[in-house]
Amino acid sequence: MAPNAPSPMDIENMNDAAIEQVRQQVSDIIDPRYDTKWNMLRWLQSNDFNIPKTVHLLKKHLKWRKDRKLDEPESQSLLQFSDARRKHAPVDIIGPQRKEGGDRLVVVDRAGRIDVAGLMKAVQPTEYLHEMFRTFEEIQRRLMKMEAETGVQCFMHYIFDLEGLHFDPTLLGVVNGPFRVSWQLVGQHYREFIDKFIVINSPSYINVLWSALSSFIPEQSKQRIVFAGSSWKEELLEIVDQDCLPERYGGNIPDNDCLKIVEPIPKSTYWKLPVHYPSMEQLHKVSVSASKHRMLVYKVDKPDIELLMYSHNENDITITLYYSKEKETSENDLELAVAPIPKCGLPAMDLFDYNCEFPGYYYVKLANEASWLLPSTYRMIVIEKETGKELEPINLNEKWIKKGQKAKKK
Repeated sequence: MAPNAPSPMDIENMNDAAIEQVRQQVSDIIDPRYDTKWNMLRWLQSNDFNIPKTVHLLKKHLKWRKDRKLDEPESQSLLQFSDARRKHAPVDIIGPQRKEGGDRLVVVDRAGRIDVAGLMKAVQPTEYLHEMFRTFEEIQRRLMKMEAETGVQCFMHYIFDLEGLHFDPTLLGVVNGPFRVSWQLVGQHYREFIDKFIVINSPSYINVLWSALSSFIPEQSKQRIVFAGSSWKEELLEIVDQDCLPERYGGNIPDNDCLKIVEPIPKSTYWKLPVHYPSMEQLHKVSVSASKHRMLVYKVDKPDIELLMYSHNENDITITLYYSKEKETSENDLELAVAPIPKCGLPAMDLFDYNCEFPGYYYVKLANEASWLLPSTYRMIVIEKETGKELEPINLNEKWIKKGQKAKKK
């Protein structure tokens, strides 16, 4: 240790002081069940111990947790379910391995076995993402339990198995679309979970996939990715204990005891428009020029109005929700209600629900950030859940909006 370097005890004291500063500044919104030393430390670590930045981003996350009731029992969570993703793209949490300096939770994702093309035809964008959030909520609960038992920060080893992956024309689109978007959003909300992300059974074209992804991965995260070679079992056993691995990976746990079966998705489960959804023709079409954005404005007259936002997009677009008490408010003065959500194009119509806690004006910002040249079309209609009636944007007559068809009277 250098003469002027802080001792481990000094570092611990500095960490504790920073944690206490953050805790005080988020005390009005944090749920006691989430308020642990290690959760605070993760957010500080991911922001290089920049306290103002940590507080700013953590408050956004805590509001999201509150809106979705993520600190309530899992049965009360408002995250959407995706049976298709749960049954046909499972992620298996194997369990903890004891390590000096902190336990590691072993997780296995057999992504190579997933019927990718079928999955994209069977899921809605939001439910696909929410099912991934559900997985990481369970991982977080396990890590918090381990930390309460050991008194040290714990992480996970994420084994990403690509055995069975076949290259087809849709693969790059999925990697650059739903896969990238979902992992980016997971990274926003679940900080400093991964110790090692271990890729095994890589196909010969892994460099093509890596080129599509690497520009979106922070440098700090790249250092945690391990591409195991042909002797991947030996490399895996250098990282993970044999008692914490399924037999197929060189471990002692019978596969049937810890790994779910990954099956192709039957065509009968492909997404179909539910009878209670609006038709695609009823959705208003919003044209967004390349590198530009549009803003839809909705007036809500009463508190606690739940809105159902039905939408469809064929190209990437980013959606953000803002709030203001007043109608004439500049974008810089709007209050952020939902942080930006990148949405990639999928065949299914999407459903996003939002509870308007206060009366006032809600601004839906649609940004075509991914395109430098081509415009994007976003289809959308907002329904009040209680009445079943459409809530029209007050600027529906803008020339860049093509009104949808009126619902036929039954």
